[in-house]
Amino acid sequence: MLSKRPHAKADGEGGRVANMTSWIDEGFVAFDTETTGLDVHEARIVTASTVVFRNGQPESPRTWLIKVDVDIPSAASDVHGITDEISQRDGQEQAQALAEIQESLEKDALPIVSYNAAFDIPILNSNLIRQGLSALTAPAVICPWIIDKQFNKYVRGKNQRRLKPTAERYGLELREEDWHGAQADALVAGRILMAQGAAYAAVRETPPGELSALIEGWRIEQEADFQAWLARQK
Repeated sequence: MLSKRPHAKADGEGGRVANMTSWIDEGFVAFDTETTGLDVHEARIVTASTVVFRNGQPESPRTWLIKVDVDIPSAASDVHGITDEISQRDGQEQAQALAEIQESLEKDALPIVSYNAAFDIPILNSNLIRQGLSALTAPAVICPWIIDKQFNKYVRGKNQRRLKPTAERYGLELREEDWHGAQADALVAGRILMAQGAAYAAVRETPPGELSALIEGWRIEQEADFQAWLARQK
């Protein structure tokens, strides 16, 4: 059974651990999407970002704005700020953009960190396949959201698992402008993962491939627990 004991002390901003190295220090790529909707089989990616982290520092940020082939609902535009006009005027062709996103995620064979990986990875794959491209190949997919629910089970208050309140719970100091767009969200997700690595020995000490498999198991258990809770409410 994995330990849930926090590490004694984090060193500096972003949760870097003093005098210790782990797969987190060696590097990972943070990933986020903004989309036309929530159906991973039908929605299109409107913007996406990747940010590589090495030794606790973000580098090589990339962001894509995509010319989508469906209308962007106003509710989605209200979230990410991209309208049909912006997408069609300034966006990159879907197939080219998606191929570049895939290359950015795969080229260094780094673990992929996504705050809601159960959404971002399937929707990327469905968009890739729709364009005749292959599904993403990743050595490990790490979801800080699932990690937070596994190691910090009793968070009280509505919506306190969302990205911003979660970052605040891990002591991250962020400006208001840090909360707009896929690149900002990818940066925050990466910083949360580093803070979790500082707080929980199991996160930094478990090899990323093994941790990825554990996270998928935790996700299934958490969903089953949630469905059981819903059933009790009826």
